Amino acid sequence: MTQTIFFIVLAIYVVLGGIVARYIKNRDDFYVMGERGSTVLIVGTLSATYLSAVTLLGIAGQSYAEGPLVIAALGSFGAWIGTLIAVIYIGRKMKALDCKTMPDFFEKRFNNKTVSIIALIIMIIGLLGYGVIQLIGAGLVLSEVTGISFSMMIILFTLALLVFCALGGMYGVVVTDTIMLFTMMAISVVIAPLIIGQAGFAEMKALSETIPFYWTIGGAEERPLGWSISQFLVWILFFSCTPALVSRVFPAKNDFVILKSAVIGVFFAPFMQVIVFIAAGGMQVLQPGIENTDNVMVLGFLNHVPDALGGIGLAGLMASIMSTASTLFVLTGFALARDLYEHLFDKKLSEQKSLRVGRYAQIFVAAIVCAIAIAQPSAIYWISIYAGAIFGVGWLPTVVGGLEWRRMNSKAAIGSMLIGTATFILVDELARNEIITLPVHIDSLMISFAVAVLALVVIALSTQPNQYELDYYDFMKQQSMSKNTIEQFLQEGRSKGLAKLKKEYKQTVVISIVFIGIAALVWGYFFVMLGF
Repeated sequence: MTQTIFFIVLAIYVVLGGIVARYIKNRDDFYVMGERGSTVLIVGTLSATYLSAVTLLGIAGQSYAEGPLVIAALGSFGAWIGTLIAVIYIGRKMKALDCKTMPDFFEKRFNNKTVSIIALIIMIIGLLGYGVIQLIGAGLVLSEVTGISFSMMIILFTLALLVFCALGGMYGVVVTDTIMLFTMMAISVVIAPLIIGQAGFAEMKALSETIPFYWTIGGAEERPLGWSISQFLVWILFFSCTPALVSRVFPAKNDFVILKSAVIGVFFAPFMQVIVFIAAGGMQVLQPGIENTDNVMVLGFLNHVPDALGGIGLAGLMASIMSTASTLFVLTGFALARDLYEHLFDKKLSEQKSLRVGRYAQIFVAAIVCAIAIAQPSAIYWISIYAGAIFGVGWLPTVVGGLEWRRMNSKAAIGSMLIGTATFILVDELARNEIITLPVHIDSLMISFAVAVLALVVIALSTQPNQYELDYYDFMKQQSMSKNTIEQFLQEGRSKGLAKLKKEYKQTVVISIVFIGIAALVWGYFFVMLGF
């Protein structure tokens, strides 16, 4: 059954990718889907980002072993704050500046090739390291479950991803992410609650009697409160500037779409994760003693729900892998084709040639990723330790400084990115090799972020921005997505435009109120059932 599900899911996404490719007419369609993204599509692609293979495998396994609240209590809620910053603050501001990719911002703001190259290197290493390691880990699990060899699993994934990434670009990723979301939602809405129901709330609460501290924030390992708070802060830094989230704003049709997507997306951020973590706790009742905790949810799909639902659960796991990998493919390809080849090398390309270059870049990235994943070199595991969080120290201080500080300049950007990234790697390596011991409530990411900010401030105060940087800052402060949206609506005529603005505003308010109510019901229910 598992092999059948695997091939059916791959076939569905390949067909969808082929259909979407018909809508790609020019480079804007390829890179930002012609900025036609509706609320449903933007919510779909944002939400699909949350339920990654790491969530369903690694963090679910930690929740099984130590207790669901270890990450759910503060870590997951740091994720939704980070999501708000990524979408409402950074994404909206970059979109108002007509950025098609995140490296566009560095080019527009500083007009300095060194800044752009460093930003590109950080992006490519970050995406490759984070994406490939997820592909490897999930591929190993699925290979064991389906009986398909690991190498063949990776090749099939790569070929399927190529169809909607190389042919459809961002259009293909956004549409397939939205379709994938429905299978992922089945895990959070149907399968995880079934596992929780089978385990029983009373039996789950009783776990604290056999596993001391299981239902505490510190968990069975009795982690100190400082560690939990550090996880909260780390997740905020991790999510705030990751291209996987920020770039999802660029295809949005207008500011109302962004705001509505943020409201719904912030609900889904904890909803799609925390219920899975609670279900992992339920697995401790149903099937205690699992040694390879990464397989906890997979075993739940196979052994504790009806076969059809178990198949959907595996399809959801595959969707989470493909969503993560497609982000890696498409954004790395964009960085190589648009930001490096077209912009930094100053190549003037026609619409059709630009599309071809973009697609060739996707094929190149796919070949590299496939080769790395199959080879599983030890270096990729080292890179993966830093890859996911590198945007928080390498990009975030420079992006915020560039958006908000008139004195910010290219020298400060270069210094902050290099010093922040180097400090992150140095401190983490020293701690991992037990040369230094970090306080339990301080993470290496927090230290390096503080150092990056300090370096930025010191260098910026010691140097002067050039005239271009001053002029662009003044121009940037005159731009806003709300202003652009109002002008866009009023182009249809003042009375008609005002009517549409009022309608969209009311919809946004209603959606906000409705999802606050839904959140209160969902989390109130779990609080009552699992409260002690």
